[in-house]
Formats: sequence, structure tokens, C-alpha cells
Amino acid sequence: MTCSPTWEEIMQEIPDGQTAQDRPDIVARVWHLKLGAELKDLDEGVLGRVHARIYVVEFQKRGLPHAHFLVVLVEEDKPRMRQITDKMVSTELPDKENNPQLYETVTTCMIHGPCGAAHPNTVCMKDGTCPKGFPKPLSEVTKDNVAGYPVYRRRRRAAGVVLINGKEYDNETINQ
Repeated sequence: MTCSPTWEEIMQEIPDGQTAQDRPDIVARVWHLKLGAELKDLDEGVLGRVHARIYVVEFQKRGLPHAHFLVVLVEEDKPRMRQITDKMVSTELPDKENNPQLYETVTTCMIHGPCGAAHPNTVCMKDGTCPKGFPKPLSEVTKDNVAGYPVYRRRRRAAGVVLINGKEYDNETINQ
């Protein structure tokens, strides 16, 4: 969970002439309330019954907080089928017409890059590759990966690429 200085709850509380960086008290308060809501959702079983959970809060270079969660579900509630995983984790651009708010969030907050061989001078590139593995390979189905993270379903977009700030993006660049 990552704090965004453009969250509506932050923006409406910041006086004219100031920015989120000027008001860490407001940023911290809003983020803490959203963290509490996220924890409540987890405890209420939005992903399944929780056996254990732990999280750590870190601060980015810009001073914004973010949290990493580890959630262990009760054995019976752990996703065992790819179809269930695909309902819980999406690495694809949502349909802009059917879900404009989700589309806006994903295209604003969840796109990595562009990077890779076609963009060797991008900030994230180290020794000619992206350390986060972008662009990710397209895959029609989610695949287990015993050596690490699963390969999530990432289908080629029927609608083709999307242009954001003059750059082309596909599902290969969507963060999970």
C-alpha cells in the first residue's frame, strides 16, 4: 500500500498555496486512516480468513509512507486454482468504458516504465535490464513458479496499446 499525495482526502485538506510536502501531518493522518481501513478489510476476510498478518511501514525518498503486507490465509481459504488467483490479482489494464475509475487508477499508479531493451536510458535500468523484470512476459494463464513469484495472467490487449504522455503501454508494463 503506497501513499499518494494526490489522494482526494489529502488534496481537499491542504490550504491553497501549499503542497502535500508542506503538510506531512495531513499526509500521515490520511495515510494512517487508509492503512486502518486496509487492515480492517483484511481482518474481515476480503481475501479469505486470515491466519496471520504482519506489515512494515517504510518511507520513500519523497517522505511518503508505504506498507508491505504479509498475509497468511487459513489453509482452506488459500487460492489453489489459477481462476481464483486471477480474481485476486490483475496485471491487465481494465476496460476504460466499463470501469473508468479503475482504469484511471491503474494508468496513473500501476504502470512501470517504459523500460527494457527499447528504452535503455530509463531510470530503473541497470546493466541493460530492468531489475524488476519489466516488461513482463505476456501469458494467457497464470503459471506457478516454484523459484519465485507466479507468472500472472497478462494477455495481449485486444484494443492494442494505450498512449499515456505520448508513450505506448501494454499489459507487459502493469504492476501487480
